Amino acid sequence: MTVPGVRRARCRGHHLFPAALAALCLAATALTVGPAAAQEEDPLRIDLHSHPSRFHRANVPRISDEEIARYLDRGMDAVVANISTDTPYRGGYVLRDGTRIESGNRRPDPAEPWEYTLDRFERLTRTVAEGNAVFVRTPAEAREARADGTLAILPAIEGSDSLEGRIERLRELHEMGLAVAQLVHFRPNGIGHIQTWPYTPGGLTEFGREVVRECNRLGIVIDLAHANPETIRDTLELSTAPVIFSHTGAFALGEADRNLRDPEILAIAEDGGVIGIWPNGSQVPTVSDMARHIRYVADLGGMGAAGIGSDLRGMSAYSEGFGDEANFEAIAEALAEAGFDADDVEAILGGNFERVWEAVTAHLPADKP
Repeated sequence: MTVPGVRRARCRGHHLFPAALAALCLAATALTVGPAAAQEEDPLRIDLHSHPSRFHRANVPRISDEEIARYLDRGMDAVVANISTDTPYRGGYVLRDGTRIESGNRRPDPAEPWEYTLDRFERLTRTVAEGNAVFVRTPAEAREARADGTLAILPAIEGSDSLEGRIERLRELHEMGLAVAQLVHFRPNGIGHIQTWPYTPGGLTEFGREVVRECNRLGIVIDLAHANPETIRDTLELSTAPVIFSHTGAFALGEADRNLRDPEILAIAEDGGVIGIWPNGSQVPTVSDMARHIRYVADLGGMGAAGIGSDLRGMSAYSEGFGDEANFEAIAEALAEAGFDADDVEAILGGNFERVWEAVTAHLPADKP
């Protein structure tokens, strides 16, 4: 039950305005509110992009209990956990038999990216089997996990390189639990093209179009992070569901390849999508700077377009305030200090992505595993 006109306080863990919210929790508990005042439950808090415990990079058996607890203690309900599927093309990883493949842009045997992806998916599966976490495919399942005090994991691929022209691989990953598919990463692939060097012209390939259509059919969220403007354009024209761009900044505030320019922000926003701003310390020195980028996206594309994607364990330096300890509270507080009200903060911390996620999965059967 919620107090009319006031957001229900999030009382689990450490959240926005700890002292003020503690008082609000007590006040809300003491008040009796009639049915007409009942409101929908709090939006989910969701990290749009992460590599918790660096499970995809080194010979790490699974996401650690400490990392799971860190998300829950910081008031986060769900995390999109990414496998970087182009890693075998670059080296710097460990095979299942313990063999270390050194960095150096190595081109592997054709089956190796697929085997690598399956290995990392096993690590996510092990996390669920052994830790306080569960795979989810819909917001309803994530809300059930929140009610149980369990971290919801959305398995994801960062770059869909391991598909290698075989749409049945996307279907297989979906059966395993895949919830989010980022089309490209650090190399142009058989699906589309990237926004960073080596620059290549062009948008979606024919196989890329097949992947977009199949993601729509299966209820997989499409992530356009790292995609060039042409690939963004083609995907927006083809997709029947909104998309995300999970971790980036505003180019107008920082002229870096990885940041989105105004036309791209507008196009994604006008299509109903969400843009996750990241706490990249090299581009966004503090969480206050992060809030400035979020404000820019919200002012340009509307409040519904803004989200957060931490890229946790995928970077070497994080914004001051967020840090290696993944202080999501600090982001929430910086947003409040920047003038966002409580509803806006909750929308940015996950509610906006939850809306996209609902749209993407709306056609799935309620009992879909």
